[in-house]
Amino acid sequence: MTQTARTRTTTTASRLQGAVVALLLAATTVACTPDDTADGGATPTDPSASGAPVASPSPTSTTAAPATPTDVPADVLLPAEVFEASTDAFTETTAVEPWRIPDSCGDVGAPAAATAMRTHAHGDGMEETVVGVQQVAAFATADEAVAAATALVEALGACIDESGSGGGFAVEPVAVGAQGHGLATWYYEPGDDAGLGTYLAVTRRGSAVTLVSGEGGERTVGNARTATVAQTQRAWERLCGYEVAGC
Repeated sequence: MTQTARTRTTTTASRLQGAVVALLLAATTVACTPDDTADGGATPTDPSASGAPVASPSPTSTTAAPATPTDVPADVLLPAEVFEASTDAFTETTAVEPWRIPDSCGDVGAPAAATAMRTHAHGDGMEETVVGVQQVAAFATADEAVAAATALVEALGACIDESGSGGGFAVEPVAVGAQGHGLATWYYEPGDDAGLGTYLAVTRRGSAVTLVSGEGGERTVGNARTATVAQTQRAWERLCGYEVAGC
């Protein structure tokens, strides 16, 4: 064999060895590569690892129950002109105090659960004129207002005439607001709308209770009832803020 033949044989053998080594390396690389379809799908990726934005979980939405006022501002009560007072005399108190009902009804006391109360009195009562009165009491809940209105109406039912003049009282339903009731008071001979007397009404709206009355004067019970019930309707309309639904 010539020198040239030996050189070609050696070169060919080297190339074959190199090709075998390359094939072995390629097979090893394939064997070490994870199979993306081994479990039937692509391998999940972590969005945070890839830099993709991660959506934050939506916070649970909580809506607080609407609250009604627990105070009684002056503008909640009726203005003076509604009572047609004969004078500009006016008194106001802001303490939680007893309801202004006839003495013959006993001591009903102040509404203990009231968070606030305001009382307005229009007129001085001189010369047999009528004094227009309104009280509004606010409560933390409608249930407490219901209880207070119930206790007040029960107190009206306990009125007994002890004057000896032959007067009397009558509690009757009033179609204004919730728990609407009226108290007719006769100076003499009860039961006749033409008889002289007074009238007061009680109603509730939401978490507020109001009393409207005309104290004293020389009106017939029928006229007093008509005026007071109309005033109570207007008073009820001004209490819409004490309902959960609002105005």
